[in-house]
Amino acid sequence: MNVHASLSVDARHDKVLVTFRIENRGERRVGLPREIASDTEPSRRLFDLREHPGDAAVPYTGRTVKRAAPAADDYIELPPHSFHAHTIDITRFYAFKPGTHTYVIRYAGTALADLGRPDATTGLATEPVMFSHSQR
Repeated sequence: MNVHASLSVDARHDKVLVTFRIENRGERRVGLPREIASDTEPSRRLFDLREHPGDAAVPYTGRTVKRAAPAADDYIELPPHSFHAHTIDITRFYAFKPGTHTYVIRYAGTALADLGRPDATTGLATEPVMFSHSQR
């Protein structure tokens, strides 16, 4: 599987908008988890969000949904030589501290190298991204 994933953060206007971008550089279709590719709000601690400096985890405060093992329809298809981007507003799902603080965010999950085999996942991770956010 030849993919490249990245995050970008827009922390203006009292919100923290995280954009997940993935590019399929390979010759085969790839399956992306719906929770990162199209869901409008997280149903679990989707991102590793930490304070900087100090590396303390920022608690996830959103709802957590127990799910069965992922099936084929829990993924969306990313055709060869294409990209996909999706933005999620995480502001109300993590316990950001009042005031202005610096954070580091990253994503580590899985993708499907073969859409016909939902049990054949492979790791998918982004580099960390640093941002500042002012919480009222």
